[in-house]
Amino acid sequence: MWQRQTPVLQSAREVSAGTHAGVVPRGAAPYPSHPAWLDALQDVAVFDLASDGHIQQWSEAARRVLGYVDDEVVGRHVSCLLARGDPDGELLAAGVHHASAATSPTDQPDEAIVATCAQWLDAARAQASAEWRGWCARRDGSVFYAHLNAVTHAEGLAVACHDVTVRHAAEERAGQAEARRAQLANALHDHAVCELSLDGMILEWSDGATALTGYSASEAIGQPVSLLYSRQDIAAGNDLAAHDAVRAQGQWSGEERLQRKDGTLVRCRLRQALTRDAAACPIGILWTARDMSDAARLQELEGAGRRVQAFLAILAHELRNPLAPIRNAVDVIRLSSPEEGRIRHCADIIGRQVHLLTRLVTDLMDVGRVTTGKLKVQLAPTMYNEIVSTSLEAIRPVLDVAGQRLTVTLPTDPVFVNADSGRLGQVLSNLLSNATKYTPRGGAISVEVTTDGRNVITTIADTGQGVAPEAIDRIFNLFAQESDAVGQRGGLAGGLGIGLALARAVVEAHGGAIQASSPGEGRGSTFTVILPEVEMDGAAVIPEAPDDSVVRRVLIVDDNTDSADSMVELLAVLGHEARAAYGGAQALEVARAFVPDVVLLDLEMPDMDGYEVLAAMRAGGLRARVFALTGRGTADDRRRALDAGFAEHLVKPLTVELLTGALRA
Repeated sequence: MWQRQTPVLQSAREVSAGTHAGVVPRGAAPYPSHPAWLDALQDVAVFDLASDGHIQQWSEAARRVLGYVDDEVVGRHVSCLLARGDPDGELLAAGVHHASAATSPTDQPDEAIVATCAQWLDAARAQASAEWRGWCARRDGSVFYAHLNAVTHAEGLAVACHDVTVRHAAEERAGQAEARRAQLANALHDHAVCELSLDGMILEWSDGATALTGYSASEAIGQPVSLLYSRQDIAAGNDLAAHDAVRAQGQWSGEERLQRKDGTLVRCRLRQALTRDAAACPIGILWTARDMSDAARLQELEGAGRRVQAFLAILAHELRNPLAPIRNAVDVIRLSSPEEGRIRHCADIIGRQVHLLTRLVTDLMDVGRVTTGKLKVQLAPTMYNEIVSTSLEAIRPVLDVAGQRLTVTLPTDPVFVNADSGRLGQVLSNLLSNATKYTPRGGAISVEVTTDGRNVITTIADTGQGVAPEAIDRIFNLFAQESDAVGQRGGLAGGLGIGLALARAVVEAHGGAIQASSPGEGRGSTFTVILPEVEMDGAAVIPEAPDDSVVRRVLIVDDNTDSADSMVELLAVLGHEARAAYGGAQALEVARAFVPDVVLLDLEMPDMDGYEVLAAMRAGGLRARVFALTGRGTADDRRRALDAGFAEHLVKPLTVELLTGALRA
């Protein structure tokens, strides 16, 4: 709890009239009979009691404060002046009854009040003086908080009664403020809060300070702040450096190393500020500390995340560069219709593996975006059936090789969603790839798309290995694998554990949801994607008919000769006229002589980068459409290319469909 050191102070005493320091030795001379100077007192009621507590003299000052005249109180017990209260001190009613304008104190005072008075007077007789604080009642029925001091003399006791209601209220408010401050300090569980004296002694201590340092309040209060520093830091003067700075400047903040009670060291963020009294004079130092270990670890993780993302971007670029000529060469073999079936079969195998590698590289790039919350989608009203059909066509060769049956059910009417078609295609491809990967040969996979009036629901079901019930909630976590939950077979752990996490991130970025279900291991699994439907007139959407008859003059600029030459071969098979240049300077020379319609321009080349080449081509009057063709595929890369004036940003390896689409545009 918030605790404060109790200062060793002498009790303050109100000085009664006719006494010195409130003490009169036994046997002293009695008070004079109603001296005239007592009448001069304005705020203090002074009266005299017999040894048994009955009032025997009443002054004019007492009459002014309490309202009673001599006849009404003389001979009465002093308890008649006190207000009635419960045992806890709560005021219940005045101790005087008023039946008329001329009334007198009650003859039957409250028993608790009588007992309290007896204890007070016994203490005064035993110690020569005693104080009491509580509520008193005036003649008019009003009450006030009083400080009474009784001092013994030869014939009884002299009593001085001060009205301290205002002081009492101020003390109560101060106590409440202190309680609120203590509550606030203890509510800051991750902060150590304490108050220091100007010379560095610990005066107050919070629960958070105990949690951070291990020292209890009793162990810390009264100790110097150097208690919280290591011996080496004390020897170097680090314990007082910040303390001196805050006394000189009024406040200080920074990081310091503190030592816990168990000897361990912890890096903390400290803030210190002078506290001042009403006259703006410094009276202490408010000292707070916060453990920076978690923040440092978080900062380290964020830095590691940024480094991983940068590494993945470089890795993706380096992987895409060799994949591009491989894909180009495979497409050339396929489109050339070789007579030997073995060559076509091998080309199909290479093509499928290149497709898997390309998808893996794309997923790896997206891992960094998901972990940093930078996954972005570009939404536009899109015919959903086309996205599904494209994904099915991409996976169909794999299904044929695996001998798996595919059943597809699509809506007869056009269905639209606000979608990034590339991203949603990535989701469906991942789900279909998982389905075929974990379904045995001869198994069945079904794809069904339905609508419920507000949502488009896609269900992908298989008859494969299924998912253990305890793994259902974990398979959508990044890098999570089913074996983490079941500790058995590979199951969905056969991959890197990123496909389903990316699928969930993409679907949620579209305002949808994805869920999985399975009756159990060996009984298949079902994945459901729910997306908001967009109302559009499907009849007004006319698909653009491909124009394959247009022949383009295409210049390929790439310092990777295999990539450039294989693209030239692929374009020749597609019926276009193509030339290759292996650097920026060579590209400018070839462009002047060749005058291309389209330029596929690599962005990273040793002599001139793609941006410099584009600027030089435009300055030379080349009016061709220039596409950036690069291994870098982040959103920032694409934005920079488009801002520079490229017609489009194409990522290696380029599929035949994307290539022909770019040439038709």
